[in-house]
Amino acid sequence: MRPHVVATFVLGLLSLGSSAITPARAEQKLRMLSHRDRLYDVTSVGDRLFVVGHPGRVLRSRDIGKTFESMNVVKHDEALFSVAFNAKGEGAIVGRSGVVLMSADKGDTWTSTVVDVDKEKPSLFSVDVLGDGTIVAVGDFGIIVRSTDHGKTWSRSSYAAELPADAPTCTGGPAGGGDNADSIGEARLTDVEFVNDQQGYLVGEFGLVARTDDGGLTFKRQNSCTDRLLYSVAVVTPTRLLAVGADGTAIESTDGGTTWAALPTGTIEHLFGVFADAQRAVVVGAAGTVLARSGEGPLSLAKTDVHSWLAGAWLDGKGQGVIVGGRAFVLSTRDGAKTQTLISGE
Repeated sequence: MRPHVVATFVLGLLSLGSSAITPARAEQKLRMLSHRDRLYDVTSVGDRLFVVGHPGRVLRSRDIGKTFESMNVVKHDEALFSVAFNAKGEGAIVGRSGVVLMSADKGDTWTSTVVDVDKEKPSLFSVDVLGDGTIVAVGDFGIIVRSTDHGKTWSRSSYAAELPADAPTCTGGPAGGGDNADSIGEARLTDVEFVNDQQGYLVGEFGLVARTDDGGLTFKRQNSCTDRLLYSVAVVTPTRLLAVGADGTAIESTDGGTTWAALPTGTIEHLFGVFADAQRAVVVGAAGTVLARSGEGPLSLAKTDVHSWLAGAWLDGKGQGVIVGGRAFVLSTRDGAKTQTLISGE
């Protein structure tokens, strides 16, 4: 999954190359990118990859990151934080100031709208597109917005600020969010991920984790047993979840979020993004941090010479994938992120 909220292309096809490159001596391959560019998220639809970022960056690859093309789909330079597609190729991109881009054709074409909630245009940090085409996005001040008509209209959803009375207690850690229900009610919501058209999860400030079983209409808090800001959550299976956040925090649930346990990371760097499936996981964060995991094994720090934050990661079923981040960094991997090849960044 996808990262969102890190302390905040001209047209043309650009070859990224496939040979190993050492970061210190890398040739800049994505020449239209600048060291001022920030890349926040990467995801796939069919045989395509999409990368989004600031200012208004949308990149598309048709060959697992070997080559990219820049898509001129926005007429502004707002930061684009998150991109998602469903299996039918319906997609959405969200960003600062309520910006939403939508596609019905696997990202070939995009339309633009702005979400206005109570005369405010909130920054939207994460989005998911359900199998039935419903779009659910989350952002600043506890904002959850939902559209069932391809972005023509939007309604606001809610989450419970209080922990349910039957929430399990924690062993050796604080309740997620503690007792500060007032702050939880306006928490920054940083990621949302769905299992299917009904079941999904969001994470955010104060260790907030919440689950929906009605397609994002309402969310019920779960006890994460951490009070750290959580940046990203990955749905590994309908019952197995992995979330990461500030100060090297990683937590895992094997029962659909009812109970959570801390997962050692070996770092105190902020962890901004996680991608996971049943075979492997990759976590990325500040100061070029990359952690790789096989199956249900430990998270292991991978060597990287990147000196900027990394925010987004994606892997295919063979462990091939792409990692993106600040200062236009794009890394490719062929072994589940244990090693990386520098594609772009300085």
